[in-house]
Amino acid sequence: MHENLSRFVRFAVNVMDVPNDFTDPEGTALKGIEAMERFYHAIGMPTNIKELIGRDITDDEIKEMTRKCSRDYQATCGCFKVLKAEDMEAIYKMARA
Repeated sequence: MHENLSRFVRFAVNVMDVPNDFTDPEGTALKGIEAMERFYHAIGMPTNIKELIGRDITDDEIKEMTRKCSRDYQATCGCFKVLKAEDMEAIYKMARA
């Protein structure tokens, strides 16, 4: 969201039907994310790793997923925002809840 706030605002307004609060674009974007998570739950789709696999993941598992995703810490991925291994690890940590 912080890489391109206007894109998230457009998604919130145009896709998730969130009213645009022109005085608080970040709030609008966050409401769009919350609406998307509610939609995912409504159709039975997990929104975090624990919901996906039914248990908490360990730091060692996060490190292993990061290693694999980054091809032994050599590759990046993404176009919207290029992710390095440390970015991938941070995303996995955020997704564990």
